[in-house]
Amino acid sequence: MIKRKISALRIVICITMLFMFCFSLPVVAQVRLEPKPPVKRSVEEEKAREQTRWMYKNLSLETAQYEKINAINLSFAFKSDSLDRIKNKVVRAEEKTKIKQAKEEQIKKTLTEEQYKQFTAHREKQTSQKKSPFTGTYLGQ
Repeated sequence: MIKRKISALRIVICITMLFMFCFSLPVVAQVRLEPKPPVKRSVEEEKAREQTRWMYKNLSLETAQYEKINAINLSFAFKSDSLDRIKNKVVRAEEKTKIKQAKEEQIKKTLTEEQYKQFTAHREKQTSQKKSPFTGTYLGQ
């Protein structure tokens, strides 16, 4: 009789543990499926990604060109972000100019002549359409 009670007790314990495991599994799954907080990106990084997307779409970049351009844009975006720590405005402007020139050289090496012409034409159009800070009108008009 004692053996029956012990075996019945073992069965009850096993069933209880099985239920506990089954009911705790969805809780663990919910914790793991929580969305991650969005990655905060800098303005320069967003501009670099947007420029890469535009170049891929409008310049018909090949896969190898796309990867190189993406790496160039992102690396120079991170370099530009690091310039914000420089307090002297003149030094910061000089460094930014150097970074833009180095980026321009690398982009020119990566693109074909026709692609580079399209790229520079688009850039000139964009700069001519910027708003004038004094009149509120577009400079290109």
